[in-house]
This record gives sequence, structure tokens and C-alpha cells, in this order.
Amino acid sequence: MHVLADASMPLVNELADALTAQGVRLTLTTFQGRQPQPELLAQADALMIRSITTVDSQLLALAPKLRWLGTATIGTEHVDTAACKAAGVVFVSTPGVNANAVGDYVASAVSNFSLQRGQLPQGEVAIIGAGHTGRAAGQRLSGLGFTVHYYDPPLAELGVKGVHANWQRVLNSGVISCHVPLTQTGTHATYHLFDSAAIAALPAGCLLINASRGAVVEEQGLRQAMRAQQALHVVLDVWEHEPTIAADLMPWLLYATPHIAGHSVAGKVAGTLRLFEDVCATLLAPQQQVRLPQLSQLLERWPEATHKRQWQTLQAPTWQMLASWVRDIYDIRNDDQLLRHSAFTKEDFDRLRRNYAARAELSCGEVHGNDWLAQSEWQERLAQLTFSFKFIQEQ
Repeated sequence: MHVLADASMPLVNELADALTAQGVRLTLTTFQGRQPQPELLAQADALMIRSITTVDSQLLALAPKLRWLGTATIGTEHVDTAACKAAGVVFVSTPGVNANAVGDYVASAVSNFSLQRGQLPQGEVAIIGAGHTGRAAGQRLSGLGFTVHYYDPPLAELGVKGVHANWQRVLNSGVISCHVPLTQTGTHATYHLFDSAAIAALPAGCLLINASRGAVVEEQGLRQAMRAQQALHVVLDVWEHEPTIAADLMPWLLYATPHIAGHSVAGKVAGTLRLFEDVCATLLAPQQQVRLPQLSQLLERWPEATHKRQWQTLQAPTWQMLASWVRDIYDIRNDDQLLRHSAFTKEDFDRLRRNYAARAELSCGEVHGNDWLAQSEWQERLAQLTFSFKFIQEQ
């Protein structure tokens, strides 16, 4: 079996070697850049990609042997699933693998913004999309002390508790964070969900974060807000015309990053591992018992992204302390500066993603406290914060 994989996916060679050592017969080839070369596709039985690779009928025509396709991302809009089905290609994605990283990204954006201003943003937090990444972001912001609500009309129609379909409540919120796939058709299409009218309707001082897909927020609507000097704070990790970024918006944006919200080491390695687990069960060794390393074992290769950060406090931490701890582990400002100091070219955009530094997750943080951890208020807060920091009560 020939497996073709994006070279930027961590540990693809090591995981392939682990399988061949157990008698699984496979040949691994990697490709650089956004699209694999035709000569490589011609030999591929399985293809592993990330969000920058577009799979459509044209690519599938170049891969006549392809039987399995996996993307190490939660998003799937870069893959024509109907074309895969027609070609008899099994398609899998990896929802949830980078949810913690995206939640950390949102927490860092809000923490830095709050510390810079000396106060938390006013009003509720609206999370758009109550899936893996949306929940992770909401849990962290709840732990920081915000009232969080989840806008997800499709889930609301299914009767899922804890979500709503009140768009006006979203537009009235002080912080809005987008966590939806990009869809252009249907009752709840997300393409230009925030168009010029929706952007103009946001309250003064609103913080709008998009770490989902670029076209969820209309860049032309942002330009209108910028020209009107609207009192709006915007964080963009994704761009409507990636890898081309809206360079004219850069001076106006609060933080701008090159589509790296989910790029923690743990998130990226988990994506690679899950694809290998699936391709083994589906194609490479469905009748064979094979063992792949555990995620914790694989992460030991990146001590800079896994070593524990510890803080000790004898009093219940303030929001300022929590926000500073978030920033100690992941500081969005560093990624913002890397993009601002680039040439804003497509090549620079891809280079920043490809050469992204090893990044830890908030779960590496340990807070050591005493009696305040047993107080009822903190028991409720811990239910949210333990998705990130670990809290340890000491006598």
C-alpha cells in the first residue's frame, strides 16, 4: 500500500515505521506545499492532508488507485465529499483533535485584550457553533468569569439543551467568537454570516474573533467598519481569500495570525495519530492487531511544549491572575507580530504555518492553592477551568 501524506504533519514517518516494524506492508511518501504532485497521486492508495489541500474531482482523477482519504482537521469544506463517494474513496476527518488549542487561542486573545485595557469586556460572550472548538472556547471564557451563551440554530432545532437560535442576542454580546464550518447553502449557511449589516450592528467596544473559516466574516464589511471608525475590536486567524490576507486591514485589527489557532503540538500530533489509527483499521491492516504509540508518548519529543508551568496562590486568583497565566503559556501577541513583520505574501503565509514553533496547551499549567479551592464559587469555576489548568489543593 502506498500512503501519501502532507510533509508538515508531525511524526508521519515515525508512525509509518512503527507499522512496518509490526509487519504492515506500506510505502510512505510525503509532499510539500498545498497540492500533491500528479506523479505522487498516481501511486497513492491512501492520502493524508491538512486544510490547505483541496480535494475535488480533478485531483481524484489523478489518483485512480486512491481508496482512503483523511484530513487531520475538523473542517471538511476543502474536500468534495460527493466526488469522493462517487470515486469509491473512504473519507475521514478528525473532529476535536485541536479543540483545546483553538480554545486556548480564544482565551489568549480575550486575556491579552483584557489585560491591555485593565478590565474584562462588558456584556455576554456569544459562541457561534457549539461543537468541539466552540465548547472549548466557551469553557475557558466561563472560567475567566464571563457569562457564555451558545448560538447554534441547527442544534437548537434538534432540541439540544444549552444552545439557542437568537441572532439578536449574538449581536448584543460584548465578545463574539466564531466556531462554525463554512457552508454556502441551506437555511443556516455560514458564508458571510457577519456581512456588512451584521458588523455595523455590533455594539460599541465589541470584540469579534474569527478562528473558524475566513469567509464567515465578510472582509468588505470589515473595511466599511474600519473606514467608518467603528468602535470594534477584531481578531482574525482565518482570512476570506487565504493564503492571501487582507493587508489593508492589518493596522486596524487587534490581533492577526496566519491560521494557526489549532496549531498546538498536541493538536497536530493527535491529528496525525488519529489518521494512522483509522487507515490501519480501514485499509492497511483491518485483520491485523497493530499497536501505535500513545499520544502522551509521542508528545515527549517536544519537552518545550509539554513541561509543566506552576503557580501558587494563597488567595483565590483574580481574573487578572488567570489571564496572565493564560498568557504565560500561550501569548497570541507573538504570532500577531510574526505576521505583521512578514511581507503579507502567499509564500510568507505558508512559511509561517510550516515553520510554526512548538506550542504548549493550557493543560500544562498547574495552580497550587489552599482553602479557597473548596469554596462553592470555585467549585463551579473549576468545572470550567479544569479543561485547561490543573488545580491542586494543598494543606
